[in-house]
Amino acid sequence: MNRRFKVLNICSWYPNDFNPTLGNFVQKHAESISIQNDVITLAIFPDSSTQKQRFVQNIGNNLEEIIIYYPKRIKGFYIFNLIRNFIAHVKAFNAGYALVKSKMGKPDIVHLNIVYPLGIWAVWLKWIYKIPYVVTENSTGLHVGGDNVYPKHILKLCRFILRNADFLLPVSENLKSNMKLLSPKSRFSIISNVADSKLFAPNKNKVQTDKKQFIHISTANDRHKNISGMLRVLAELSKQKTNFHFNFVSDGDYQYAIDLAKKLVLDEFITFHSTKTTEEISQMIQDSDALVLFSNYENFPCVIAESFMCGIPVISTNVNGIPEHVHSDNGILVNRGDEAALLTALIDFINDKYDFRSEQIRTYALNHFSYEAVSTKFHEVYEKVINRQ
Repeated sequence: MNRRFKVLNICSWYPNDFNPTLGNFVQKHAESISIQNDVITLAIFPDSSTQKQRFVQNIGNNLEEIIIYYPKRIKGFYIFNLIRNFIAHVKAFNAGYALVKSKMGKPDIVHLNIVYPLGIWAVWLKWIYKIPYVVTENSTGLHVGGDNVYPKHILKLCRFILRNADFLLPVSENLKSNMKLLSPKSRFSIISNVADSKLFAPNKNKVQTDKKQFIHISTANDRHKNISGMLRVLAELSKQKTNFHFNFVSDGDYQYAIDLAKKLVLDEFITFHSTKTTEEISQMIQDSDALVLFSNYENFPCVIAESFMCGIPVISTNVNGIPEHVHSDNGILVNRGDEAALLTALIDFINDKYDFRSEQIRTYALNHFSYEAVSTKFHEVYEKVINRQ
């Protein structure tokens, strides 16, 4: 039987009061890690509405979440606020780590999730307390030379943090290639995002309709997700086909998308939905025929894993980490920005030119994205680091 390690998850992104879906994939990773280990997640966020630290604790069987909100000053002189906010940030982390120690003692390993902005604390814990750390990374900010790359001063900090880590765990091979440019001598292991196989499962009682049901789920950042391009394609599609419906789900600001959809006369074909619970997302994917993404860049979106776990194929752009898992057995790939190709893919899908097998898609997801499969991969890395292999 594997030894259970005491794991401190330091999370730069994590669901919080201000953004309840931020880093939800980080939370799911923590849940998977807790299958074989005792885990505490620690996240800290600034809060301009509070005058003192505020703690939120959620306790599970083997996973405990600690979220600390610290006061952020926004009025007054910039340099004074910068210093005060930094001090408040340091105090918040120290308070959080003191609470961690009171609950689990000294962690066996630190698991840093998203290198910026909290990665410096993983380095500090390694230098001061000799606790090794590994890094799981999802951010497109490390796509060197990409559209969303971090500014040079942040990239320099990230390079320092990555090079001091004991293992780097990007969610895709494409992200690994970018991270190797920053930290060429590091050890790597690709460990993808996870999907709850119990919650995300094929709907055996799915009611077939005379319309193909498409779904898109994202932050609606147009520069990233190319929502405008996707809506233009749907407008062209509506001129050739009427037997489809498109559900658009977002936790971001998508008013521009509503306005564009009205301009393109898509009211009959598209329904916009604001933030949904994980359970609601699961049901909506189960009721769909395909997930549609038209992103300009990605790593490997968690929603693809969730779609596959439901046995639902994916229509997506062929960017970054997506083609590592999306292929002819479970989806359709088009080139970035190629609206004509996306239109053709949607028409062909509506015309039933593809024969996707739900069971086959589900099996692939179970082998690659289940909590159990991902948990085992993480634990193997922990063993190597802690046992100095």
